[in-house]
Amino acid sequence: MATRARRLPADERKKRIIESARGVFAASNYWKVSTADLARAAGVSEPALYRYFPSKKDIFLSTIKTTAPKLLDSWQRVAEEVDDPLETLWSIGVGYYDHLKSHSAVMKLQFQALVETDDPDIRKALQENFSSFVDFVAEIIEDGKRRGLVREEVDAMAYAWHFLGMGLTLDTMHLLRFDDTITRQRMEAWVSFLIDCLRAEKPEGRLQPVGAAVPYDHLPSVPDSLEEMVISDRPAS
Repeated sequence: MATRARRLPADERKKRIIESARGVFAASNYWKVSTADLARAAGVSEPALYRYFPSKKDIFLSTIKTTAPKLLDSWQRVAEEVDDPLETLWSIGVGYYDHLKSHSAVMKLQFQALVETDDPDIRKALQENFSSFVDFVAEIIEDGKRRGLVREEVDAMAYAWHFLGMGLTLDTMHLLRFDDTITRQRMEAWVSFLIDCLRAEKPEGRLQPVGAAVPYDHLPSVPDSLEEMVISDRPAS
């Protein structure tokens, strides 16, 4: 007698539908994907799909809304392991570069969702995602201010958007296959430069950073200008 497959709990089945839908949407786009495509990828029938989600749009919104918590959770773990706020930003920035290729589906989904922001529900979901990212980075900067590590005149929210823009630039470069254009060493210099823009003058008795795998203080110096960076990459004549 054949053994009947274990029936998944509703929450687990819903989670699997969202995860598989993320890949389907990323491989195509919101308008081309059908509920039949989503059901097939999830290994369920279309009627079963509708038991968990009333529409394709609800599935799309769920894939967007579940993106931010995962990224924030990884950032929170870094913040808990690294004492220095500036070093926390270093670890987040370089860590994003290191894992760029592994979250291609997520970044494609975010870019696709940006195209659909005329829809108020999709726009709201993205607003909540990006607001949570910016708030997280801004709080790290404010913590640095309280501890005398970040210059008082720094606008935490404006800088947080700037920091987030670095990630969006990396996403764009990856999607356009410019991966070889920015090496890890260049990325380290980029993040180091952004951190140096925040840094307050070293106070007396400042604690040394702890916890980061590659302390930013140990990085090669950032070129004085973009021209110097370009010249350094030219082959010798």
